[in-house]
Amino acid sequence: MLSILKSATALASLLFALGHPSPGVAQQSTPAKAYPVKPVKIVIPLGPGNSVEIAMRIVADKLTAALGQPFVIEPQPGASGQIGTERVARSAADGYTLLAANDGIITMLPNLQKSLPYDVVRDFAPVTQMIGIPFVLVAHPSVPATTARELIQLAKAQPGKLDFSSGGNGSAQHLAMELFMRMTDTRLTHIPYKGAPQAAMDVVSGQIPVAFAGVPIVAALIKEGKLRALGIAGDQRLPLLPDTPTFKEQGIAFRFVAWAGLFAPAGTPADIVARLNQEAVKALKSNDVQERMAGFGFEIYGTSPENFAETITTDLTRIGKAIKDAGITPQPNQ
Repeated sequence: MLSILKSATALASLLFALGHPSPGVAQQSTPAKAYPVKPVKIVIPLGPGNSVEIAMRIVADKLTAALGQPFVIEPQPGASGQIGTERVARSAADGYTLLAANDGIITMLPNLQKSLPYDVVRDFAPVTQMIGIPFVLVAHPSVPATTARELIQLAKAQPGKLDFSSGGNGSAQHLAMELFMRMTDTRLTHIPYKGAPQAAMDVVSGQIPVAFAGVPIVAALIKEGKLRALGIAGDQRLPLLPDTPTFKEQGIAFRFVAWAGLFAPAGTPADIVARLNQEAVKALKSNDVQERMAGFGFEIYGTSPENFAETITTDLTRIGKAIKDAGITPQPNQ
């Protein structure tokens, strides 16, 4: 699979940038100057309360104000994000049904499952990569570890006995822990949930001892003492969690920062994609949005469709190699 991805990287970027139409989905010709003339749906194929939804709601408010029509968030979780994602892939390419998704769905899941009911290169036109989501390793306060190094020692003393939760098979939380276990030569047992917030809450309750989570999902729980933060998987400490050291500070060369982006169905007219990009980037660069995003620990990007396409194709190859190197075998679709 990796050799195919590598050889197709240049072509994939071009197809993304051009919004190559999906089979069976007719192109629409609504001019951008008349767009939108009715409400726009933004499908989020993840459980409620996730980082993508938090960020997208902030940006959607700005899009509504700028373009004069409601941008309505529609969470549609299920099957590790496949249900909502396929819905958008099969929607009319007219700019009225969009997808907000993270790299777990766009670049990780295709490498973790043998087949999907859509093709992330062929079926979507990237609009913009909106944000970065730093990850943090958290534990229930009863776990006898206060740092990532202490957790590693605990896991090595009890191979397979510690459970970890994730937002589902193929989710960013799942892959983060798989890569962490590979790097640290540890073994924990995976307990998948139907969303990242649910996975985190069972660590809060003590049913699950540890998990990786996006900082926005767990920052308040850490501050309240309901979760213990063992390490930030980003490049530097976060103002939101100033007392939590990075893995690098603890002598562990582990980094994991997820991202979230906005997509349209492939074949959406280029002028509509450009209009959406222009307004979304303007929203992300506004002072009030940047202040709100910083309050959740997000990194702000706001890239062009072309640059986002390049990121996706690069990440497909990079993640595929990481998964292969970690010894993770792609599984049949569930």
